[in-house]
Amino acid sequence: MKRGKFIVFEGIDGSGKSLQLKLLQKKLPEAVFTQEHTQGVVGKLVERVLNKEVSLNPVSLQLLFVADREDHLQKVVVPAIEKGKIVVSDRYFWSTVAYGGLVAPKEWLLQVNRICLPPDLVIFLDVSPQTALKRIGKRREKKTIFEEKKKLVKIRKNYYWLVDQFPKRAAVVDGEQSPERVHQEIWQIIKERIKLP
Repeated sequence: MKRGKFIVFEGIDGSGKSLQLKLLQKKLPEAVFTQEHTQGVVGKLVERVLNKEVSLNPVSLQLLFVADREDHLQKVVVPAIEKGKIVVSDRYFWSTVAYGGLVAPKEWLLQVNRICLPPDLVIFLDVSPQTALKRIGKRREKKTIFEEKKKLVKIRKNYYWLVDQFPKRAAVVDGEQSPERVHQEIWQIIKERIKLP
């Protein structure tokens, strides 16, 4: 059986990933859509830390993301790929490196994640922190521990560092465009890179 493909969407909070994933689901109804952090045991603990319900050392939080990811890979992602399916994930190890880079060396975080399956394609939706915060403000009042302008500026830089590390797997899409235009661009990239009919 032909191996499936693994596509990942990345971007700072407010980049428009959720909307673009909904649009893509209509184009790829047979694909498996998933996300990190998960709703598993570890993922639920991550959620509580992000929402400031539980206090945890920042580096320990990043290692929790890795633990949640490895569990998710073995239970959901790898089995689907082995069945020949396309798997699309909202966030993956790039998020750990980009966000975790606020509290730990990027190189170390990348090394910790070397155990994880490499994605075939990472689509990085790029928006300015100003745009991101404006969108977040319209959507909800409560912000997570990462949703501050100064932090988002650094996280965005870390994402561009990752693009440089994985030039053949990464595609940068301007998320400031209209949702329709962004969707068209994403679909074209997927067709070309994943070799869809």
